[in-house]
Amino acid sequence: MQRIERLHAITEELRRRSPATVPARELADRFGVSRRTIERDLDTLRLAGVPLYGDRGRRGGTGLIAAGPTRPISLTPAEATALVVAAHLSPDAPFASAGRSAIEKILGALDEGGRVATETLRGRFRLAAPPARARPRVRSTIEDAVRQQRVVRIGYTDRNGVSTRRDVDPVGLYLDVDHWALIGWCHLRADARMFLLDRIGEARLTRRAAEPHDLDEMIGWVPRPGRRV
Repeated sequence: MQRIERLHAITEELRRRSPATVPARELADRFGVSRRTIERDLDTLRLAGVPLYGDRGRRGGTGLIAAGPTRPISLTPAEATALVVAAHLSPDAPFASAGRSAIEKILGALDEGGRVATETLRGRFRLAAPPARARPRVRSTIEDAVRQQRVVRIGYTDRNGVSTRRDVDPVGLYLDVDHWALIGWCHLRADARMFLLDRIGEARLTRRAAEPHDLDEMIGWVPRPGRRV
């Protein structure tokens, strides 16, 4: 089971057992990992905003606070238009096509007055966005690799025109001015590397799980490390 899948499964297990708490040891046995791994997973869920409660330690357990009624999202025409503009400004951005699809769903959920006002404001924009440089199939494969945390095999051409084939543990994604890059652990070089998406000629997702790496540690060698999104 990939880590992202395990995080979802842990959340659902805690939701199913709510309001009771579940010991980390029991979760470790349930998912076939160490207790320390479960504690790291729970820390990740807390950082992501999942409402967990409970006590650590040998006798402790973790529970999930039951969610209250969900309020519908209400966007102003300016907020909806801002999403549309953002989605079209960077066609090379990872998950850009998913973002545009999501925005269309949001716009479709607006009431009639909100849709009319948003379309009127959208009509006052003309965007000369840069063309996409990365190949759509490559970008899609890199997205899947990062999301599923599986080793990706790429054909890469460096700035000197030298082409190599590499297996990479996909750790994260980085934007430097207007170039998106894959931050990964390169098996060929046995070191952290940054691969510009528009220099990746081909990408294929393997069945191998990627080794865990800390993104903040890896991007320490990247000039202007950037902000977390």
